[in-house]
Amino acid sequence: MQTPRRIAAAVFTAALMSSAFAKAAPEAPGPGFEIGARVGYGFSAGRLGAPPNGTDNDVGDFVSGQWPLWLDAGWRFTSAFYFGGLFQYGFGTVNDDQQNVCRNANVNCSASDVRLGVMGRYRLPPIMQAAPWVGLGVGYEWGSFSLQQSVLGNTSTDSSWSGFEFANMQVGADFRVAQKLAVGPFFSVSLGQFRNTSTAMTMGGNTNTTDQSLAKKSLHEWIMFGARFAFMP
Repeated sequence: MQTPRRIAAAVFTAALMSSAFAKAAPEAPGPGFEIGARVGYGFSAGRLGAPPNGTDNDVGDFVSGQWPLWLDAGWRFTSAFYFGGLFQYGFGTVNDDQQNVCRNANVNCSASDVRLGVMGRYRLPPIMQAAPWVGLGVGYEWGSFSLQQSVLGNTSTDSSWSGFEFANMQVGADFRVAQKLAVGPFFSVSLGQFRNTSTAMTMGGNTNTTDQSLAKKSLHEWIMFGARFAFMP
């Protein structure tokens, strides 16, 4: 479990080092369109929730973390205020310490996390070469965990959860490396709650799907950090 953390730390460090290549305190961009992309690593916390007669498991029992690819696009109404939409697809890190079956050679496990929402951002006064900012977003989230095995024929179990993301709190800093390009670190903490779950079991070509509303709804979090790239045409 140390390798993802080391790689994530390297991504974050590289973003910080971008300040070495930044131009001196650039003039704040005016109103206009802005496109952003982020990469990094996210740690899971909290619980999934429980269906009727089910167990409320930790998110980390299935997915300890994720590698997010985050895209956002929106409009700067002033040099300080931005509002736009966001989409994120996360490649999950399966916790095979808890899901021991995933270690078997004939078993393949995978996980993902998708988030879709809107966010606002406020640019703070510059500090030397950095343009710090804070952001807040809301949205909807879909998480999934898949287990496929080839023992006595191909069988699979695909579980998914969906629900609202109540808050996505963000901080970061931009370092202008070109007239229309900024790079910098970001850190975010999201708070969500799954409301529905679905399980599809496939065996011998037949699929049985069960959709349920969660009887016990619990809170979970994603703690992310990495590098953000912003293009301002």
